[in-house]
Amino acid sequence: MKITMRVPKAAVSSQRGQLSKWYVEDGAGVKAGQLLYCIEMEKTALDIEAPFDGVVKHLAEVGKEYAVGDAIAELTRA
Repeated sequence: MKITMRVPKAAVSSQRGQLSKWYVEDGAGVKAGQLLYCIEMEKTALDIEAPFDGVVKHLAEVGKEYAVGDAIAELTRA
């Protein structure tokens, strides 16, 4: 099973967010609940966790802005 991790909508007015940090390397194995990346939005920063054990593939670059709903990573169940 593979899922696409996307920029979440943090508030009604949220339109864009900047990927500020990857907590894991591209291709790394992760455990459920482990932090994957951080998205900074207008007045908040959101740490996004892995929903299940798997392998993460980066689809976005640190320092760039993305719209709500844009793909940031893929997580494939191990």
